[in-house]
Amino acid sequence: MKFLKFKNMAMIGALSIAGVGLIGVGAHATFTQNTVSQQPITAGTMNVQLSTPAAGASLSQAGQVLTFASPAAVGSSFTTGDMLVNITNYSNIPVGEITATPGDTYDSSGGLSSANSLMAAEVYLCETSSNEVIYNGLLSAAPAQQINGTLAAYPGSASTDNYTVNIYAGTGVSACGADTSVGSTVPASPALNPAAGTAGLDNLAQGGVIEPTMTISYTG
Repeated sequence: MKFLKFKNMAMIGALSIAGVGLIGVGAHATFTQNTVSQQPITAGTMNVQLSTPAAGASLSQAGQVLTFASPAAVGSSFTTGDMLVNITNYSNIPVGEITATPGDTYDSSGGLSSANSLMAAEVYLCETSSNEVIYNGLLSAAPAQQINGTLAAYPGSASTDNYTVNIYAGTGVSACGADTSVGSTVPASPALNPAAGTAGLDNLAQGGVIEPTMTISYTG
């Protein structure tokens, strides 16, 4: 009995070893590999700057706020002249011009507030862009105008544009001339602006101070 038991144990051990050998034959390592496609994308930076040949004008450090020199005190009939503003796109992306919004930041506080507001209500704006009249009429009634121009990414051959503004009262001389239709071609030579109702400033506007503004909005 002991011999049989030993024999049985030996057979069981042999089967166990054979089983291990079979498992070892069936198991093996598998090589794996991944491939990746990728594309770095960097957001551009908008950098539109202004400039002008007008004497005495000043620019903010970033070149985005242009302030013309203040003229001497004006009479009831005057013109600032056509103030040229150059727009240059130094962005590394194309920039679209969306709207030009005229405004006025006159001081409405203090004893001169009535003179300021009256003067602001009586002056006219001549605005041109790309050799076309954008607006010619009361500054206080000037709407935001669609421009829809495109400035190419810098450097580029089409990265600049310009516009002019002229604030006047009475019969002034400007690039708009007598034409008040939006989109009309600017006259070859400056002409009088005998727009309806431009009789000049009222006596109550004496001493008034205004600061007309032009804000251009862009998208990129």
